Amino acid sequence: MEFLPADIDATAAAALIAATFIGNIISAATGIGGGIILLAVMANLMPAAAIIPIHGVVQLGGNIFRGTIQRAHIDWLTFVWFALGSVVGVAVGGSIVVALPSDILRAGLGLFILYTVWGPKLRFVSEGNFVAVVMGAVSSVLTMFFGATGPFAMALLARRGYTPQQLIGSHSACMAAQHALKIVAFALLGFAFADWLGLVAMLLLASLAGSLIGSYALRRIPAGTFATVLKGVLTLLAANLLAVAFGLYSIT
Repeated sequence: MEFLPADIDATAAAALIAATFIGNIISAATGIGGGIILLAVMANLMPAAAIIPIHGVVQLGGNIFRGTIQRAHIDWLTFVWFALGSVVGVAVGGSIVVALPSDILRAGLGLFILYTVWGPKLRFVSEGNFVAVVMGAVSSVLTMFFGATGPFAMALLARRGYTPQQLIGSHSACMAAQHALKIVAFALLGFAFADWLGLVAMLLLASLAGSLIGSYALRRIPAGTFATVLKGVLTLLAANLLAVAFGLYSIT
């Protein structure tokens, strides 16, 4: 198939499309999870150098789709502060993170998410624009290193008392800004996005379809059920990060 990159055959492309579709249904209905699912599949099917840049493009599309669907519910003030922090984080890039083993970062992120979900509520987490700036900066540095840091931002945003639609809309807008900045950074670093346009187009179509189905499901999920499901998904994602960090299995 000529429109596919040289390293991707039809079977791999079909698996990536399926993972994108399913992942976006999950992300649109619960806010998170799809990015890590797609990242795990990409890690087994794509060249290492292409995983984070292409994952960023697909995640940008998915978050734009979800944010557009929930645009009336977005907390735009939080988005602006988060985006400003993301500019700082992407500018810093991996200069701080590259000096640390990825497993240490995964373990720290996993433990942080678990504390945020199950630990006592910290006042500063639910209030203040400064927290949004820090959230954007820290997650942007981390996403340059291993891609899917949506649960980090979601764990903090979930403490702000949003409705399910506000939470997913605001989270999607914030993540879209972050992924857009990341794509610019990788383009400046010389990544050849043009070689992947055919596959990316198919993945974005799958992302749109999944986002529409998941958003339809979200409207029918009671707020209490949504909160319980979100806690469960965040806990599973944190456990996954810790399992990889401690060598119980590998995503590559």
